[in-house]
Amino acid sequence: MHLPFCVSRCRYCDFNAWAWRGQDLGRHVDAILAEARLRAAELAPQTVFLGGGTPSLLPAEELARLLDGLAEITGFRGGSIETTIEANPESLDAATAQAAREHGADRLSLGVQSFRPEVLRAYDRAHGPEEVVAAVAAARAAGFRRLNLDLIFAFPGQDPADLAADLGRAVALAPEHLSCYELSFEPGTPLTRARDAGRFPPADPEERRLELFEQTRRLCAEAGLRRYEVSNFARPGAECRHNLAYWRSLDWVGLGAGAAGWRDGERRRNLERPEEYEAAVFAGRDPAAERERPDPRTIAFDCLMMGLRLEEEGVWLPRVERIAGVDPRRVWPEELERLQREGLVELAGERLRATARGFVLLDSVLTRLAPGTPV
Repeated sequence: MHLPFCVSRCRYCDFNAWAWRGQDLGRHVDAILAEARLRAAELAPQTVFLGGGTPSLLPAEELARLLDGLAEITGFRGGSIETTIEANPESLDAATAQAAREHGADRLSLGVQSFRPEVLRAYDRAHGPEEVVAAVAAARAAGFRRLNLDLIFAFPGQDPADLAADLGRAVALAPEHLSCYELSFEPGTPLTRARDAGRFPPADPEERRLELFEQTRRLCAEAGLRRYEVSNFARPGAECRHNLAYWRSLDWVGLGAGAAGWRDGERRRNLERPEEYEAAVFAGRDPAAERERPDPRTIAFDCLMMGLRLEEEGVWLPRVERIAGVDPRRVWPEELERLQREGLVELAGERLRATARGFVLLDSVLTRLAPGTPV
């Protein structure tokens, strides 16, 4: 479920996020519940993820109403093994955390990004380091026993000591999970426009970013947080089950403005503008902006693109064939053989994994398998 509003739009963000300027949040909750009645009645999901945007921007009573409504419509409280809510430090107070926990959320993901005030300002984040500590305390006091902290590394000019300090402060808060993403300059974002205009420094050389990537893994491992996906680290048993469903190419239903979904072989994305999304669902219409049924080769590639991100698990090829209708070994026989010879992937029985070297070069590996790439 995607709530698209934020206190402010971060420079690096390419999600469907809109600065909140007094828009009627209660009306938007009504719209999400209306879509749920159209598309998710009695869904009984195994996992739920309330993301954004900033779900914690909702007043406590609206958040409770949203969770209660979703529970009534979908039945998630009867069977979900994990219900996550995303929050930002500036909007997670005691009342909001308590409402989230009491009405069905059992995992909280907090957007920290950095503990350095100058970096937070450069990203246009609306919080400071002290608000992170207060938000973690509010989450724990509300009863959350599964906590994730999001961090971004490779800010231009960041050195290993800066990264170690950020990771040290995060680990000191004792989260069960860390998500550590490399800063990326996505097309069309304010960050990329500022860089292109010379108002923001360009990314550091690849060698420096790779050094920080490997340092992240090492320091997290020393803190008892094992990397199980490119950017995700967890204590044993605390892996994000909802995200594992994406990486394993399971079906999911996306609700909300701009939300994407994948179900029964159909890929879809909702209307992005909140007012257009609201108008569609209040009129009883499906709010989809895009719907497609990809061809088997594209589905097989998507399964590899997602599954190879899992460092140890990789991709179970018979399952890809069940989902896509084709065996990747027959779609890309020569390229997979070359990637194995080059030491970038390994095939153990019917499980395909990236090697340690291939994991670092995963974007390059996938580019060679992408539909339309010459073999």
